[in-house]
Amino acid sequence: EPCPPDPITPYGAAKAAAETAVRAVLPEAVIARTSLIVGGGASVHERLVRALAAGAGGGRVLFTDDVRCPVHVRDLASALLEAAGEPGGVLHVAGADAVSRYELGVLIARRDGLDPARLPSGRRADAGVPGPVDVRLDCAASQERLATRLRGAREFLLR
Repeated sequence: EPCPPDPITPYGAAKAAAETAVRAVLPEAVIARTSLIVGGGASVHERLVRALAAGAGGGRVLFTDDVRCPVHVRDLASALLEAAGEPGGVLHVAGADAVSRYELGVLIARRDGLDPARLPSGRRADAGVPGPVDVRLDCAASQERLATRLRGAREFLLR
């Protein structure tokens, strides 16, 4: 949480600029940094997994070398509601597990009763897609501040 943003893409730069603007206008605000948001079946990643499992992926693949810390939408919402009553600052609000986008896809497919073998995989490094491949958010300080437990994808995607 104390680390300043270090963006390497325009998307990351926009997020860093937003943090700076919020701090300038409202220094006591809580700034929440999060990861892939899943749960309830409606997230972008969950919809993509269903499309890929149905053979309608349009050539897209799930990257095996693109690591994130997915958070369940309910855990995120609970943490944000709790944080709204706390002193300001930066909070990392992400799941406890670091998983690749492919592993996340497999977990979603299994939860939804789909065949994970139908999910195409590839490496982001080979695809030439810009951006960081390993974005792990250390939530230790946030977990000390919050009562909300941020579960990992391996836990919240199990039936």
